[in-house]
Amino acid sequence: MSQARSIGAGQSSTTSGYTSGSYTTPPGTNNNTIDKFPFSSDSNATDVGDLSQTRSGPAGQSSIAHGYSSGGYSSAPAFVNTIDKFPFSSDSNATNVGDLSVSRSVAAGQSSTGFGYLSGGNPSSNVIDKFPFSADSNATDVGDLTVARYAPAGQQF
Repeated sequence: MSQARSIGAGQSSTTSGYTSGSYTTPPGTNNNTIDKFPFSSDSNATDVGDLSQTRSGPAGQSSIAHGYSSGGYSSAPAFVNTIDKFPFSSDSNATNVGDLSVSRSVAAGQSSTGFGYLSGGNPSSNVIDKFPFSADSNATDVGDLTVARYAPAGQQF
């Protein structure tokens, strides 16, 4: 990666992997970096853009054309509900395209072919949010996990 960090989100296009947002160590601060690395060769990641705000612990989702980084923890306000979107077709900054139903960090990110999902998270949450890839809009609470979960694992299609 372009810098040492932890608690970031992951996204994938058909040709590259991405990490976005995280906690940078040192100096011990949240960041807004979007890193990209190719699947076709063994090489280092490069910084290709920025999220709309600094944060650690966002969840990642991927459509065919875009990466999404949702939720997270920022120094002010603490937990955020932001859904950011960045294109896979060019190296550029993300834009804020919607809000989660509940502000939270370290939730699981999931992707289907048409929707992004975010489940669980901190503060203690059992909420499952869903947002469409076809339009920029807010997420909708579509269900609950059986129990509240902090830092669950995510799945993809």
